[in-house]
Amino acid sequence: MITLTHTEVYGIELLPDEQFGELQQQLLAKVPASSRPKFGRYAQVRDVQRSLLGEVLTRHLLRRVCGKLPEDMVFTTGEKGKPEPAGFRGIHFNISHSGDWVVAALSSSAVGVDVERMRKAPEGVANRFFSEKEKAWLAAAGDEKEKAEIFFTLWTLKESFLKAIGTGLTRSLSTFTIVNDARGLFSLEDDSGSGRYYLKNWPFREGYKLSACAGSPDFAGEPVIININELI
Repeated sequence: MITLTHTEVYGIELLPDEQFGELQQQLLAKVPASSRPKFGRYAQVRDVQRSLLGEVLTRHLLRRVCGKLPEDMVFTTGEKGKPEPAGFRGIHFNISHSGDWVVAALSSSAVGVDVERMRKAPEGVANRFFSEKEKAWLAAAGDEKEKAEIFFTLWTLKESFLKAIGTGLTRSLSTFTIVNDARGLFSLEDDSGSGRYYLKNWPFREGYKLSACAGSPDFAGEPVIININELI
């Protein structure tokens, strides 16, 4: 078993629909039979692919860290519904997808990850879910491009924190604040438990924002891009 010394993030790009159709059965063979029916509940092929690639990618990473992984091992859910690998202690993962990308984070501590495809900043969402300091930062943007950069940086950092602590969006995004210092490093304030968590935002593919939050301060220098051939 490999010891995780820092939080790692991996990404894989969605396949063209035709290629996914050709490989779907090989990918389904990588997950337990008991887990396969859920992939048939999606109406859209792209949603099937996002969900299936997320699970296959995570199993691939867990197998690399653990040395072996039972093919029939299911992902259980914790007290707050967060997926976790059954029977393994000290290994945490989280999955996110948006647009053409699926990402997974692996850590020795509680972890959350979020990727978002950027678009025009939805100011109504910011007014509802951002703290006063965050709204002021957004309002200071020079143009719409900068506003989108700020909004999705904040959104991915905030959502990754909620995923790390296991609440997801059941807790309001406005109850805590993301701040950044002169070095461009991000931290949390206005939350009693925020001192136990650390934030990281990476440059990612054009038009996307990617952030993670973990209970340990060390993060990989950059995300690792996985090729589909590594998973099948």
